Amino acid sequence: MLLADHLPNAVYSAALGLVFSCYAAAYMRRRNSPLDKIPTVGPSGMFTSYIGAITLSGRRIIQEGYEKYPIFKFPTFFSWTVVVAGPELLEDIRGASDQQMSFLAALDEAVQFDYTISPRLKADDCHIKVVRGVMTRNIDARFPDVLEEINKTLEGLSFGADKDWVHLPAYLSAVQIVSRFSARFFVGSELSSNLKYTEIMEQYASHVVDDGVVLSMLPKWLRPLVSRLQFDTEGKIREIEGYLRPILADRLEKGIESADADSNDMITWLWNAAPEAQRTLHDIAIRMIWLNIAAIRTTSSLLTHVLFNLATYGSYIEPLREEISTIVEAEGWNKASIEKMRKLDSFVKESQRVHGSDAAMVERLAMSDFSFSDGTFIPKGTSFVVAGRAINYNERSYPNPQEFQGFRFADKDPSKWQMTSLNLEYMAFGIGRRACPGRFFAITALKTAVARILFDYDIKLTDEADERPEDIWFQGIFVEPNTKAKVSLKKRTLVK
Repeated sequence: MLLADHLPNAVYSAALGLVFSCYAAAYMRRRNSPLDKIPTVGPSGMFTSYIGAITLSGRRIIQEGYEKYPIFKFPTFFSWTVVVAGPELLEDIRGASDQQMSFLAALDEAVQFDYTISPRLKADDCHIKVVRGVMTRNIDARFPDVLEEINKTLEGLSFGADKDWVHLPAYLSAVQIVSRFSARFFVGSELSSNLKYTEIMEQYASHVVDDGVVLSMLPKWLRPLVSRLQFDTEGKIREIEGYLRPILADRLEKGIESADADSNDMITWLWNAAPEAQRTLHDIAIRMIWLNIAAIRTTSSLLTHVLFNLATYGSYIEPLREEISTIVEAEGWNKASIEKMRKLDSFVKESQRVHGSDAAMVERLAMSDFSFSDGTFIPKGTSFVVAGRAINYNERSYPNPQEFQGFRFADKDPSKWQMTSLNLEYMAFGIGRRACPGRFFAITALKTAVARILFDYDIKLTDEADERPEDIWFQGIFVEPNTKAKVSLKKRTLVK
């Protein structure tokens, strides 16, 4: 969302002037930065660095730096961004404590939680502890609910596919699938089938990521005003509270401490994990919003990439179907059977590697002065990232890295190469203590959705498309799937 869309011309001009003044001041501070000893890649003059920050050169700059240095920096609007590339320095990040470098603080800088959601979100990270603990432990128990929601959503999206091909907007369909199976897992069937509730969560996911970026580029004093013009944050939170209020009230009346099968969900888990001061409807609502954002945005993008690849590389479909059918016939639909689908896991992972790898990943903010093992010093307050795409395209790890090889990982050691596994040769879910805690649920549910699509439907590119839809790059650093392209589904007639 552009700032100009919200402000009258005169106010916008004044604001733009102030922003430019702040940029000029920031440039002067950059000239005397303690990061001077770190090599610079890309233009660094006052105006050339500004141009470099807004053009589509980001991934080329990072790739160039990756090939030259284990650590380097490039200019952004108001500061330097440090990029870590060398394996020894990645080990330093993996071993660092939250007191030394913080993912959550870096994320807050990027999306401005104080304005896009609520400053109370930072009062306690109990929601992350819930994801790591009780939520992950319950994936198996709640799998039938997720499967049922996926089936219901696919039936609704593919109405008429038993007679002819139906043409679906891939990204919007993926968002709907992900938002509904996430809602089913988090809050149950009543709200997962409530289109208004899931629509609010979908809107919120876009708002925090897109509008948060705008806010992060503005001076702090201007952020409160612009945030109110961007999105009715307080109003949307009140709407979410309205949906959650009767459910929470009923749980409290019955005794929320001992959840039964019908109340074994995120509302109960958050309430029981929260400190006393955060046991309020408002705190449950804002944490639910945060969790939905984490679930919807990246998972929907990955599912879209997978759909495009299935529709483009049709030779993979039958081997995938054979694997799915063989395992399901022997073991049924459950979490364990999904985990055994190694070809499916590989196809999803290769889709992420080739098409879903941002140039910069694993954001961190230095919470104290820090020295890497090679002696490189970064002062407190420094933002830094990892050269994610360059690492994911490294020829030593991935022969012919530009080529999509759907079964690249199928026969490799799953302890290192399965989608949810972490290693320093593959950047997708982060590294160290702050690696994505929700990846086990997200990937299990996503692979289940893909397996159901392959089991029940034929899939192809729409008739007007003769090649895979091109990915979209923002600032040359962040990649998203084409959000307008379609895929076509038709119900299979020979399903066992």
